[in-house]
Amino acid sequence: MALELQLVNEELFRPYGALVQPATLHPLRVNAGTALRHDVTSFDRDQRSSSRLIASVFETQPQALPLSIDLLERHPYSQQAIIEMSGADFVLAVCLPDGNGDPELGSLRAFLFPRGSGVIYHRGVWHTPIIGTGKTGRFFVQSWQDGTASDCLETAIARHLIYLSGQAGM
Repeated sequence: MALELQLVNEELFRPYGALVQPATLHPLRVNAGTALRHDVTSFDRDQRSSSRLIASVFETQPQALPLSIDLLERHPYSQQAIIEMSGADFVLAVCLPDGNGDPELGSLRAFLFPRGSGVIYHRGVWHTPIIGTGKTGRFFVQSWQDGTASDCLETAIARHLIYLSGQAGM
């Protein structure tokens, strides 16, 4: 199956989560006026008593389009924030869960995100790992975790090809 890459926007992404776009946030002047703080959102607490908020930095190798995906992951107990930090565009494919929590592949979409942006996935949304484009990427990632395999569930899916408009025949 082929997925045409779409430039992300708030309306298209809303079913899957929220966009992080610092240019659209209302900053607060802090640190004696020497900095601007951009509050993105508050995270819902994971209800598992043993979970803790984990902050990580991911480094991705660039991948060329068109590209093939055959794996999705989800975080059933936590929202997840991913914010690009290195000035690289990136791609994410997302998919809603069905009534059993499995991927509803009819909702699978692929989005191109501009550098400096990010996402906060709704709890349980299926998504690809981060796909960096153009150059090595660095991403701030935050989610609630308790250190068990249930923090991040993975599933194989039928191969899908993500392409830019005009690349479908490649």
